[in-house]
Amino acid sequence: MNLLVIPKVFPRQSVIGGPILIHHRIKNLSKMGYRITILAPASSEEDYKDKSLDAYCEDIVLIDSPKGRTSRQVKELEAELKRPPFFLSGDGGYNPQLDEAFRSLLARNSYDVIIAEYSMMGQYLEGAKDSIPRDTMTIISVHECYTQAFRQRVSKGEDISEQTIDKLFDYEFRMYRSANWVLSLTREDMEALIRLAPDLKGATGIVHHGVDTDFYTPPLDRSWDSNNILFLGNFQHHPNVNAVQNFMKHCWERISREVPDASFYAIGFGPPPELLALRSNRIIVREGGAHSNVRDVYWKSDVFVAPIELGGGFRGKMLEALACGLPIVSTRLAAFGIDPVNGEEMFVTDDYDEFTEHVIRLFKDIRLRKHMSARARALSERFDHKNAARKLDQVIRAYHRNR
Repeated sequence: MNLLVIPKVFPRQSVIGGPILIHHRIKNLSKMGYRITILAPASSEEDYKDKSLDAYCEDIVLIDSPKGRTSRQVKELEAELKRPPFFLSGDGGYNPQLDEAFRSLLARNSYDVIIAEYSMMGQYLEGAKDSIPRDTMTIISVHECYTQAFRQRVSKGEDISEQTIDKLFDYEFRMYRSANWVLSLTREDMEALIRLAPDLKGATGIVHHGVDTDFYTPPLDRSWDSNNILFLGNFQHHPNVNAVQNFMKHCWERISREVPDASFYAIGFGPPPELLALRSNRIIVREGGAHSNVRDVYWKSDVFVAPIELGGGFRGKMLEALACGLPIVSTRLAAFGIDPVNGEEMFVTDDYDEFTEHVIRLFKDIRLRKHMSARARALSERFDHKNAARKLDQVIRAYHRNR
């Protein structure tokens, strides 16, 4: 089958988070026989120089990402395209050159399947719906429902008008309805989509995140004497900033008092000033997390914390940490899609007193830490990227079979 993938970030191997999920989807689907074209925005010279997907693709078309738009430019685009401002700036924000390249590919080539990876890229499918052949399957892979994310932010005190959310909802779900199939990363996210738009039931499915269990492995010589706590994430994504702030506000004081040699590492792309201001000799906030070195970050850590209260989707960093044998203490939201046995494979709680107690117990009870480490690794093996690609293949073939 011929497959066109449109991600909001070029999924080269040297990145983390959602793009690495797409990287492995492409690689494994190619090994199954799919002939794959990527159409993606390029935001750096690294994107143009990267060759990590060349062997798995028939063609890779990169289009320069638009630089930052002024508020006036965004308003002009909003009036022209009738889309909320959220879809017109930032990663994946509307790019007329990418839109033109997409329509050109449609005119020159025949595709069995087109996948928009991230809801942001679904705008190209919706905008060109009259140009897409009826026998082409169109999929929007929802890594996060934006309407739900905005409502979460309001519940945490942000001042976002109901009118803004209504406009976002109207366009986001019109976009989903324009596709043949909508994929979620977790059961919880799929159920949230259906609650917001019951008519989508029957056109939704789940293809979970994955992890490269051949690369992410426990270290051969793990030390059980250190007390290093890790949170890793892309800090341009606000829920990750909020997670670090939650940990510092609710957990760190007691942990640092009861485990005096504990250190907390907040590692990731683009830490903002409010996180950099937290730094001390035992609180390390720094840039990091490229694929080539992120495994070392996990290997030097002892406990992974995920005090996440915002956002949706499936957090690949959780699977990477599990595969590296790190015990995890997590909120319920952060564990969506993994469905761990609480207290055995992970500790899961929304009570920060319990959250803190679990971290302290793991440091004070080495036998417990070793037990949770082994169970973490075993849990991760259910989520190998190959399994996720096979599930996506089943969704595609079932659709074409039942047309």
